[in-house]
Amino acid sequence: MKKVKASIYFENGYPGATVGALIFSDQTLLIDAPLKPEDGRAWLAGLHKAGAPKRRLAIFLDSHPDRTLGAQTLDAQVLAHHEVVRQIRRRAAIFKALKQESGAEWEETPGLSGLHWILPRITFTDHVSLNFDSDELRLEHHPGSSPDACWLVAPRQRVVFAGDAVVIGEPPFFALADIPTWVEQLDLLASREYRDFTVIAGRGGKAERKDLASLRRLLMDVEKRLKRLARKKSASTEIEKLAAKLAKKYKASAKRQAFYMQRLRHGMQSYFARHYLPAGKSQNNY
Repeated sequence: MKKVKASIYFENGYPGATVGALIFSDQTLLIDAPLKPEDGRAWLAGLHKAGAPKRRLAIFLDSHPDRTLGAQTLDAQVLAHHEVVRQIRRRAAIFKALKQESGAEWEETPGLSGLHWILPRITFTDHVSLNFDSDELRLEHHPGSSPDACWLVAPRQRVVFAGDAVVIGEPPFFALADIPTWVEQLDLLASREYRDFTVIAGRGGKAERKDLASLRRLLMDVEKRLKRLARKKSASTEIEKLAAKLAKKYKASAKRQAFYMQRLRHGMQSYFARHYLPAGKSQNNY
């Protein structure tokens, strides 16, 4: 468990997404959930030692299973964008680990079958203000990495939890993305408005400006390459080659690189189908 500022913590050592917490006098604000139940219990235990109250509100920064499936362990009310509710309602109430190939962490994590999806009871559309003690926080809708992507902004502490808008040390998920909009969000994070903020990535922990720039270059390169493939009949084969090339840029074991290649292949194929194939041929990607 890593301390960002007074009473603000994050942890990126669990499988799945980076999780966060803000501790107030009478309530703990949780940001996303550890994927594995035992990790969720360990996370709560660590927060308890740091003085976290047992009254909890959890926030989902998007609907990806890696950050929402473990919420059952948190014993908390959940707040999320209204699109998150729609996505979760499309899933069976009890999770069954059917084999998929999206390159998500839950696909590589045993022991998840039988977990219940927790449906957010509180929702918003564009933004919502949260007041705890003397702090006003903002939960804002920032689509790009996915249609339901959000940020939790703590202005006084100069901290922003940016979800999968920022991914460090591993490939991003392209399946539900809108790359031009995503680039705009990265430009906002790199602007003067957030110049003095600590940015917590959705995967990989604390982000530096070079991480934002590196991800922006990757997104622009992928968008350019996929747009070129729209005129080719061999698009699927070329995406396969591109996925293999991009996966090699990440420092990881051979097994992990194969996993990253699958994430990139699935994501880029899905993105290509939604943006560059004729209508009616798009895919459902979670």
